[in-house]
Amino acid sequence: MSIKPAPRTVEPLVEAFATVLRRRRLAQDLSQEALARRADVSMRFVSLLELGRHMPTINTMQKLAKGLGVPLSDLVREAEAEPAKE
Repeated sequence: MSIKPAPRTVEPLVEAFATVLRRRRLAQDLSQEALARRADVSMRFVSLLELGRHMPTINTMQKLAKGLGVPLSDLVREAEAEPAKE
């Protein structure tokens, strides 16, 4: 008998940040690669963040905000206001 790992649950704020990050990136017509270059992170990491598979550090969040040309506080405020998924 094989044991399957428990499904990963995504923290609501991580999921909300992922949604905000993707929405902001697309609003600027940026690819994940372009944002990654601007933020000095890997494209794969941007992808995993947008999927909610990684929890960004405050330093990473600051890099992403800078890459998007917005204050970090704007991204956090938007993520906090993002409706929770049921």
